[in-house]
Amino acid sequence: MNKTIIGLIVILIGVCYGSLALDGVYGHTLGLLFKYKLIKAPPPSEVPKSIFGPKGQIVLYAAILIIIGLYLLWNRNI
Repeated sequence: MNKTIIGLIVILIGVCYGSLALDGVYGHTLGLLFKYKLIKAPPPSEVPKSIFGPKGQIVLYAAILIIIGLYLLWNRNI
């Protein structure tokens, strides 16, 4: 695979992950999995605390993935 395809995939993953910060998307994806007990939340003692909060952390990680994808697209010929 060349860097163009990898960069586009990383950007797409960043956008999809970033959409989890929206309440409606979260409620229809992970919220349904919790509701029907297909996945369990970790105990509160094991959840690391973030200074940004859960939504801020999702947006931060999504932005990092998008920046990595843009970097790969920008330097694809090197």
